[in-house]
Amino acid sequence: MTTLKLDGYESALIGHRRLQMGAGVLSASMLYAQGGLYGRVIDKPADKAVARGVEIEGDDGRLQAELDRLKVMPALADALRWSRLSGGAGIVIIADDGAVNTPLNPESIGEIAELRVFDIEDISADERRYSDPRQANFGMPEFYRVHTGSATFVVHESRLVEVGGDPLPAKLKTRGIPWQGRSVAEMAFPAVMRFQEGVRLAVSILQRKQQAVYGMKGLADMIQNDLEPVVQKRINLVDAVRGVLNTVAIDSEDEYDIKDMNLSGVKDVLQELQVACSADTGMPVTILFGRSPGGLNATGDADFDGYHEMIEGAQRTRLTPALERIVSLIYAQRSFSNPPEDWSIKWPALESPTDKESAEVRKTNAEAEAREMEALDKAVGLGLVSEEEAREYLTELERYGLEKDDGPDNSAQYAAAT
Repeated sequence: MTTLKLDGYESALIGHRRLQMGAGVLSASMLYAQGGLYGRVIDKPADKAVARGVEIEGDDGRLQAELDRLKVMPALADALRWSRLSGGAGIVIIADDGAVNTPLNPESIGEIAELRVFDIEDISADERRYSDPRQANFGMPEFYRVHTGSATFVVHESRLVEVGGDPLPAKLKTRGIPWQGRSVAEMAFPAVMRFQEGVRLAVSILQRKQQAVYGMKGLADMIQNDLEPVVQKRINLVDAVRGVLNTVAIDSEDEYDIKDMNLSGVKDVLQELQVACSADTGMPVTILFGRSPGGLNATGDADFDGYHEMIEGAQRTRLTPALERIVSLIYAQRSFSNPPEDWSIKWPALESPTDKESAEVRKTNAEAEAREMEALDKAVGLGLVSEEEAREYLTELERYGLEKDDGPDNSAQYAAAT
């Protein structure tokens, strides 16, 4: 009874065509640095949230210039980006009123020099906490340590504008930072990994869709006689000539066959993996993978509506509080004279309507206004309202060029008083 040398089989039949499999665990930051789907999951919503800028109602144009000078919108985009990646970010206010480790007094700000954004992974809470139980900041960190490469500096909490991540239970905030949140990458990146693994396996299946089977006479005997190079040479010769226009020549007692594999179901599996990615990332397949909506009469409106609601939620709950604080500090600069007393933040629509959509809105409004005027004319004809009352109603709505009387102009008096 002969014993086959398995290492000889491996050398003869596989040769140099060995699969190289990489192994190891990568952090979310390292995966994000690779770009691709990892980058899209983090960057797309953050960039979309600030893509159309922001409107400050009550601004006379000077504030917008300051927002541009301090690069506020890119800073907000980076803060939202790192909050999605790591669960939070901090914007450090660099002003000319003193060191960053002292409390910020808005009345002493001459000018804000710049804004610096740091990932929460680079921020740690100092052991010093507010100790007055009568204050709202009781138990909150008074100072934070910010790590920048090999250097570390301490910043007072009044100079740090926080942008938290997704909601996280208090008992899971292990860093001692109250505004620490949940990372989007925690569930999204494994889903992306599963999809990429599915694509890799699909490519492997495609490579092996047609598998050549070469039945070589005397194979076992040649391997036992240490003739692996001869076996490998014969296999390589057959592989070299195999093709659509070539003829494969083999020994009369050898066998050669092509096994064709069935690929049905692979596409469906990949599509389901894309849906799973979409569910874990909160981004529709049409945006995450750049695919057009599928199916008859598919527009993808429902996907975009959910995506836009997610971004609008981030604008309201994360960016607006941070921006309100930054704007108030800009107005507090001594270099900014006569700031407005009343101002508010308004985010523009994430998408502009098409010409067709705008025309349909105008048509609908015109039809509604025509029906309203018919009803009002009928009410006047029946004596339910007088012509004067109808005119007052239209004036209140400022219809047909009618304008409300706002009283005397007190702008000069207001300017003198402020």
